[in-house]
Amino acid sequence: MRRAVLLLATLAYLAGVAWMTLRPTVYGDGTSELLWRVLDLAARHEETDWITFARVEAAANVAMFVPMGMFPALLLPKWAWWVGVVVGLVATVAIESYQATVLSATRFADPQDLVMNTLGAAIGAAFVGLVLPRSRRSRRRGRSPRQSPAW
Repeated sequence: MRRAVLLLATLAYLAGVAWMTLRPTVYGDGTSELLWRVLDLAARHEETDWITFARVEAAANVAMFVPMGMFPALLLPKWAWWVGVVVGLVATVAIESYQATVLSATRFADPQDLVMNTLGAAIGAAFVGLVLPRSRRSRRRGRSPRQSPAW
């Protein structure tokens, strides 16, 4: 059951990434206007003037690809957690190639996206591969032998 839910969540996530990255425009006029208003507001204050479009976009790319690293790491055997990083890299190369060729009139391929997306996937995969095993081990010590694993 857990695996089926995880696969369903993975497919929903991939559909969302495809929707964000493979369409001619990133967002509609209303979203664009709101984003620029927020950035303009941030620029007016000394405490938040460091919040720029480039930084928001970079952070969004990292955040969007964290699950890209997590899902393969959760679906595959524990020792293959690093596959999530490779999946993130390959997916980004495919997305950027598509944007550079098919969507070249409205979108452009950005080498920074390759770095930020792969970083996000690496964070997700490393979390599953390096952090979750420790928390599972500590939970195992406190439970009876008949209990099933939490994940």
